[in-house]
This record gives sequence, structure tokens and C-alpha cells, in this order.
Amino acid sequence: MKPTREVAELLDDLGLAIGARQVEIVDFNLAESAYVHHSRVPVALAGYAMVSPVFARGRFPKYSFIEMIRKRPSMDSYEARALAAVCGAEMAPLSWRDPEAFGRHLWDIIRRYELDPFFERTERRYGSAGDQYLMRPRGFDWADPDNPEIPGALAKWRADYRKLPPAWQLMVATILQLYRQGDDPYWMVRVPKNWHASEGITTLRDHGALADWARLYVLYPGW
Repeated sequence: MKPTREVAELLDDLGLAIGARQVEIVDFNLAESAYVHHSRVPVALAGYAMVSPVFARGRFPKYSFIEMIRKRPSMDSYEARALAAVCGAEMAPLSWRDPEAFGRHLWDIIRRYELDPFFERTERRYGSAGDQYLMRPRGFDWADPDNPEIPGALAKWRADYRKLPPAWQLMVATILQLYRQGDDPYWMVRVPKNWHASEGITTLRDHGALADWARLYVLYPGW
């Protein structure tokens, strides 16, 4: 998929380009030393990681995968589309403005990756358009206005999470972080979560899940 002019120019500013078959670093001096605005770091890091995870980690040594997820609300549509491009995710025009598209893809991810042990569909809609407003992490009684914790449910959630392959853990962590957009004192406690962003990108790629992940990330309209 050929990137739009705006996306190509953004990638060019980072020393990146979409080649015939893969992402390429076309200007290493620029990639090594150019100022990268905070909202473009996810694009730069994902693009560099597709070429060289070692280079990506050296360029942004302390940038975690969770931090990358938290940066999504700061990104504009060009930055989001650039990230989709470097991750090989084809996006329909204007889909990043459609909350219903995000909801459909979210539930498709939960179904195809068999993430039902971690997320459930509620009867009450906690928002407006988009089926994401019917999704909640398991562990609480969402039908109760006070949302009391179900005894033993969070411990089981964490135990089941620890058994997942790393790519699936990354997908669960992404959904949960997009949902919360902040620290989590309930689910992601004493479980694997401290991946470097480049490790997360390459693990998803190696397991064939990167394009699905990128669509979820890019489509995110807020929650």
C-alpha cells in the first residue's frame, strides 16, 4: 500500500520510507539525530523497530510498550496513519474518525484471539456510539452501581494472563491500557508488562499480529 503524500513526508522527516516490500531507514543520520516530537515517537519507534530492533531501542532506550499505548490520544490523524503504514495495516479512508469502526475491530480482536477470559460484553452501554462502550475487563460486577470485585476473579484474570503467549499478552495489555489510559491497580499487577516498545512491536510482528494491533491502535477514538 502506497502511503499518502502527507504520511510519506512525515516518515521522511524521521529518515524512514515504505519500500517495495518493507519499511526502510533511508537516512541513518536523520534517524539517529533528528528531533522527534513526543507525538511522533510511536511512529519513529515502530518504523525503526521494523528495520532494526537494536537501533530502535538504542534511539529510545527507556520507552516502554505501555508508554507507547498511552501516547495514542496525543497523536493526530497523520501520525496515526503513518504508524499504520509502517506496521503494514491497511486503513479505510476516514476510519480513524469512526468510533463504530473501533468497536467492531475491538470485538473482532477479542473473538479471533480468544480473549474472552479477560473481557466481557455488558448489558449497559457506558458511553455513546461504538460497541467498545459495552466492553469491560472481567473481575467486577458491572451490573452493580458500586462495581464490587468478584471474589477471586482478579487473581484468576492474572493467572490466565500469565499463561498467554507474549503476543497475546501484548494485545490484552493494549486493550486494557486504551480502556483505562492511566495506571492500573487491579488487573496488570505482578504480571508481565514491562516490555520495551521495540520488543512489543517485534513480538507482535513475529506472531503475525502486528497489523491487527496497529488497526486497533489507530482506530482508537477515545473511551
